[in-house]
Amino acid sequence: MNFEVSQTFQGFQVTRIRDSAELGGSLVEMTHLKTGARLLWLNNGDENKVFSVAFRTLPTDNTGVFHILEHSVLCGSEKYPVREPFVELLKGSMNTFLNAMTFPDMTMYPVGSRNDRDLLNLTEVYLDAVFRPRILGDERIFRQEGWHIEPEETSGAYIYKGVVFNEMKGAMSDVHEVGEREMSRQLFPDTGYGFNSGGDPEAIPDLTYEQYCETYRRHYHPSNAWIYLDGAVPMEEMLPLFASYLDSYEAESDLPRFSFQTPTPSVRTLEYELGQEEDPANKGHLYLSRIFGSWQDKTRNMAAEVLGDVLTGNNDAPLKRLILEKGLAQNFSLSVDDSALQSVVSIHAENVTDGREQEIIDTVAAFADSLKERGLDPEAVEASLNRFAFALKEEDEPQGIERAIRVMGSWLYDGDPLFALENDAQLAELREMLKAGAFNDLAVSLLTDQTGLCRLSLQPSKALGDETRRAEEKRLEKITACWTKAEKEANERLLASLQAWQETPDSPEALATLPMLKKEDADIPPAWPETEQLEAQGIPLLFHAQPTGGIVHLRAYFALTDLALEALQDVSLLCALLGKLPTARHDSASLQQEIKRVTGRLGFSITSRPCPGDKDRVTPYLVAFASVLKENVAQAEALMAEILTTTDFSSVDRITEIILQLEMMSRQRIVGAGHVIGIRNALSHYSAEMALKNALEGDQAVLYLHRFAGAPEGNLPRLQAAGRRLIDQTVCRRRMLLSVTAEAPISLDSFLADIPEGTAVPEYCVFKADLPLRRGYRIPAQVGFAVRGYRLSERDLPFRGSLYLLANILTLSHLWVRVRVQGGAYGCGFQVDRTGNVFTYSYRDPSPARTLSIAREASSFLKDFLAGGESLDKYVISTLNDLNPLLSPREKGSLADARFLSGYTRDQAEKLRQEILHATPADLEAAAGLLDLFAEESAICVVAPGELLEKCEGLESADL
Repeated sequence: MNFEVSQTFQGFQVTRIRDSAELGGSLVEMTHLKTGARLLWLNNGDENKVFSVAFRTLPTDNTGVFHILEHSVLCGSEKYPVREPFVELLKGSMNTFLNAMTFPDMTMYPVGSRNDRDLLNLTEVYLDAVFRPRILGDERIFRQEGWHIEPEETSGAYIYKGVVFNEMKGAMSDVHEVGEREMSRQLFPDTGYGFNSGGDPEAIPDLTYEQYCETYRRHYHPSNAWIYLDGAVPMEEMLPLFASYLDSYEAESDLPRFSFQTPTPSVRTLEYELGQEEDPANKGHLYLSRIFGSWQDKTRNMAAEVLGDVLTGNNDAPLKRLILEKGLAQNFSLSVDDSALQSVVSIHAENVTDGREQEIIDTVAAFADSLKERGLDPEAVEASLNRFAFALKEEDEPQGIERAIRVMGSWLYDGDPLFALENDAQLAELREMLKAGAFNDLAVSLLTDQTGLCRLSLQPSKALGDETRRAEEKRLEKITACWTKAEKEANERLLASLQAWQETPDSPEALATLPMLKKEDADIPPAWPETEQLEAQGIPLLFHAQPTGGIVHLRAYFALTDLALEALQDVSLLCALLGKLPTARHDSASLQQEIKRVTGRLGFSITSRPCPGDKDRVTPYLVAFASVLKENVAQAEALMAEILTTTDFSSVDRITEIILQLEMMSRQRIVGAGHVIGIRNALSHYSAEMALKNALEGDQAVLYLHRFAGAPEGNLPRLQAAGRRLIDQTVCRRRMLLSVTAEAPISLDSFLADIPEGTAVPEYCVFKADLPLRRGYRIPAQVGFAVRGYRLSERDLPFRGSLYLLANILTLSHLWVRVRVQGGAYGCGFQVDRTGNVFTYSYRDPSPARTLSIAREASSFLKDFLAGGESLDKYVISTLNDLNPLLSPREKGSLADARFLSGYTRDQAEKLRQEILHATPADLEAAAGLLDLFAEESAICVVAPGELLEKCEGLESADL
């Protein structure tokens, strides 16, 4: 369709059209004349097309009503009267994104697809969900997604259940989440930003069904809607679809309005939960935050973000260096949050030395005074600015979804949407600020202005977890003890109705209302990034031609097959040190400055590739990677080689400092991602590859860091020896494989100039894990994670493409209902991979023991499912779509490397695709035996608080 300003289409008037070279298209703005709904289309021709509708939602309490509504409206609507249209879409869509999100000031419903019909289907279901949901007439949806009271299965004691309730229990177990939420409360005592939009677990049960319904009616109205479209969207079909929903409404004037917070100082101390095995000494957190400006101050906000990196972006950044050298804290950062109406600048000191909080404040003030005299290093500012600009240039997919979120940063506040989407003008202003020395004055202001400064001290408590649980139990005891007979019977009827509703399958007639693709729509060979095998000075080189926009992605692999598992743990730790320690040409500070100046991304890690057909062998690699503008390739190559061949590992203090920071972060990661720990542990029993991954990324990696941090002086000599061995032996041509993803091949002479010839190593190595088959780990949290793991090769079972289909069915039709809907866990899944790994997991789970038993029911569920005769087509569509993800050029190059290194060919991929496309019920029925074996023989790992571990039988438990 061709649009002109002032034209009207389907009740939408075009108000403005602007071309944007930076965005690669035109921005078309429209208004729905009857209701005032706003519509914005970025017509950039992108293959991935995006629709999003957002509502301004400003909380007035901590009940999380908007978060619960976000979940709830996707649980059935007028036109699609099924229990969960969202899940049915997951089963049969070719989406590239399908979700909903609650922000502090808006709720957004975005979808994406490369298929026009699929996008239209997704859009219509989402429009029906937000404008015609079933929630106003069915309280069960509110009770399922929000909260209800029911007896616990084993003890009979009353407990709270609800998906959002348990999601937020998990979220609020994270010390960073606790700190950020509390700082918002202090900074914004008079506006909606002071409330927890996700919901505080203590407040969620205060929300009534009546309040929930009234909140929906006021906020989910076209007059309060922002519709965003991105890509080659079929507007001739989209606009009539929008009109079919919006035209029935009248304009509404009673809409949420923003108000600005007057900066108000405050001081507060709170507790956070600490693990039982941790020493509470020196584990406090200090936050110093203040309102910095507004969304309109974009350049200033960006400049402050750059300064955060200059001053505290690494251990050698000057302000952070000063804090660390004085022994005041273990980690220190200055950051800016400009994602809301008013921007906030924050200082965060982690693991503060007891009794020295004021000294941190005084040190920051003294540092600011010194800046007035000497100023900032302009080269350091330029380097951080270069890195910042690169991050804006190289966006990951799905880019359209990222733009849908970013545009709200001005549009939601009645500003120009182009202001949030374009960045070139602000980057030019930042360059001018650098020339004029304006960053110096801003840095001083950042550190000295105390207008409305809020101070928060978080102190560790081993008792807090138990106190929180006891408080919840007492609250429930008080509530239920006061129930009249009629109230108790009413709750029992609610529970019976809720259970019946959850367990009753949608009727074929209801399911038939959902718009679905045909299986043939998904019969598309997945993208296969081409790999050209070349050589660079006799070294194998994989070249992947991709439209990278002038960016080069370089990877160098070095085989590590001569190392034992513990030695590989040392190398993994060395990877975290590379680029942060001195080299032959740079001290650590100037090195990190040079990395930022020259590259957009540079790092080091260990990756691995299994031996095809042999679970006992694996090839680990040290991989060095960089993303860099084409004009800086030679400098980046030389820098990478310098780090790999001349890093100085003699600095005991610097190495210890980094290790303690890594150990602290590993403890925090367990609380937020315990399922990853569980998956790595459970699968480590079955193959060399997974034993290695568990040693480097799972529970054994965490325990390794704990041991190292507990006695660094005893472990450092071994690590330093490993560093010398890495430089003298590992980094050499005879172990090397190169990879380049770019628009054209590049010279690698600058990189290879200093790489020695070295000695070749075996192609594979062998690892085995010696761990308990049933492991439990205690963590300081209110919810947990449960994992079962197995491998097909335990019984010589072959992998077939139909197993991908099986996993999809079990996730969306079994575990989703039993673990998430009925059990209240926030997430769950059944997964397989083509190497033969099979596992189930739950995420933020209030009852891991129950989940483990449900995972055992997979075989019986499958038999019932097949007996029901449901068509497999929609599962085939989504399964094939999962094998063809939307990837950035960098990700495509990385995927092509992985396929090459593991020997995975296009023919093999096509065979698996055909097995999925033509799978029959008989193919799935053949997997029932696997599921029986999985139930009986699988390894188990549960990561949870102690009281939940105690309910899981037969676990060998320990602290993590």
